[in-house]
Amino acid sequence: MSKLWLLQNLKIFESLSKKDIGLIDDLSKMEYYKENDTIYLGESQSSHVYILKKGNIKITLSTEYGKEFIVEILKPNEIFGNFADYVFDGEASFDFLNAESAFALTDTEVCKFKKDDFDKILNLHPVIGNRVLKLIGLRFKYISTKITSLAYKSLDARISEVLIYLANNFGVEEVLVPSSTNILERCIQINIKFKLTHEEISNLTGASRQRTTIVLDKLKNLGIIDFRKKKIIIKNLNKLKEIAGLQ
Repeated sequence: MSKLWLLQNLKIFESLSKKDIGLIDDLSKMEYYKENDTIYLGESQSSHVYILKKGNIKITLSTEYGKEFIVEILKPNEIFGNFADYVFDGEASFDFLNAESAFALTDTEVCKFKKDDFDKILNLHPVIGNRVLKLIGLRFKYISTKITSLAYKSLDARISEVLIYLANNFGVEEVLVPSSTNILERCIQINIKFKLTHEEISNLTGASRQRTTIVLDKLKNLGIIDFRKKKIIIKNLNKLKEIAGLQ
């Protein structure tokens, strides 16, 4: 599968001519990562912009004590790396954006640009710049909502919110039909596509692993969630919404 074909199928570049895609092809590099591989650490991302083509990536920050905090999980066609310059001008300082690290949650393909080369593309194609700003805006909206949740909601509610987020963005529905022939008894569960440890879920919620495990076990005992080979299964999404205060 050629890099040119991959670029043509990235939403951010849709509607561009083959000639324009060819230019982007010359300025970009496709990179492949295995599950758990490091894509970049801290400020090493500052000279590059990435677009996720395939797989899932976690964006993290680390405290001075080495505690990891998962800022977000990305899905295909999202932009990451050095994008702060496209939002903030002048003397504004957002040091946390330059301290992010990125790791592959699954086998992953990314399209990588040098920052200067990506700037050239935006100057030639303003429509791409508008799409970039939209993607970045959606990400900051999510991060803002998450920060508010961390400040004001209980751990039960925060973990429920995280599970809802995973279900909505990375869930695959599975229809279960019991042995009974009564079709009305069938139910739907949602399987999260990738594996997440209790530690990673705690890093998504800003809580300790021990407290997170207690809440997850409680949700499992109530029949709201389950685990299968480290993958999360959402058995009652409406109940999670109720706990999260979203109903």
